[in-house]
Amino acid sequence: MSQKTKNLILFSIMTFIWSTTWAALKLGLEEMPPAVGLALRFGIAAILLLTFAWLRKLPIERSWDHIKLYLIVGLFNMALSYFCTYWGTQFIPSSLSSILWSTMPIMLGLMAHFFIKEDRMTILKGFAIIVSTIGVVMILSDQKLILNKETLTGSLIVLLAVFTGSFPNIYTKKFTKDYNSLVLTGIAMAIASLFHSIIASVTGQWARTTWDITGIASVIYLGVFGSAITFSIYYYLIKHISVVKVSFLTFITPIGATLIGWLFLNETITLKEMIGCLIIFSGIFLYDSRKYLKYFKNKKI
Repeated sequence: MSQKTKNLILFSIMTFIWSTTWAALKLGLEEMPPAVGLALRFGIAAILLLTFAWLRKLPIERSWDHIKLYLIVGLFNMALSYFCTYWGTQFIPSSLSSILWSTMPIMLGLMAHFFIKEDRMTILKGFAIIVSTIGVVMILSDQKLILNKETLTGSLIVLLAVFTGSFPNIYTKKFTKDYNSLVLTGIAMAIASLFHSIIASVTGQWARTTWDITGIASVIYLGVFGSAITFSIYYYLIKHISVVKVSFLTFITPIGATLIGWLFLNETITLKEMIGCLIIFSGIFLYDSRKYLKYFKNKKI
């Protein structure tokens, strides 16, 4: 099997799994409180990733700078961001959550302007952000989808999750010391699992958990496939294919998640949602248009 074929197979597997995680998340929330589901999901993923790192004899950096990196990624991304995602998705369709998460490149662009000197805002990028914002507003203005204040609040909480999850990416990009992505992800997930376990204990969520086959299967699927396996594939592909190809996930995953939610969860797909989704994608494409145009012209990225 050629490297190109292997990359294509792995990319397809990763895209399919991440498209299904939104439906699995929604099903799990029907049986398990958010903190419990996250504690178990990240606990399973952390055990698998750190065991794999140990078998490969990967070093764990223990300097204060690396500890801060583990804490920031673990607390802001895996803990707070995912908690907001789970919390908000209780009140909105899983497909809408995935679409709102597709705005992450725009969130990253806004933060990068203030924290990364080499990535300042331009007129084109500013216009792209406005376009994507219009798409989000169109979706949230859909009266067939947003039926009450609770549902609208859920959508805003998911957008807060996107914002919270963007900060660790900027911090990691500015991190000047060497680190292993597999070790970082494993430790961050272990931190998040502990965080969610504490939240679940304090709020009494463990006692309210229904231990049935649907909830357990959801946690195992999200922990093994949706976290450990997909993150491992993601970091492998980052080293073997262009960053542009990897970024296509931003466009493909929400479409797959929307179709799965419609087919298996009977979720509503409205005209405004579809138009809003296309507008968001247009904004994301415009934001990185130079990069995409270079790629399509077969120039090296």
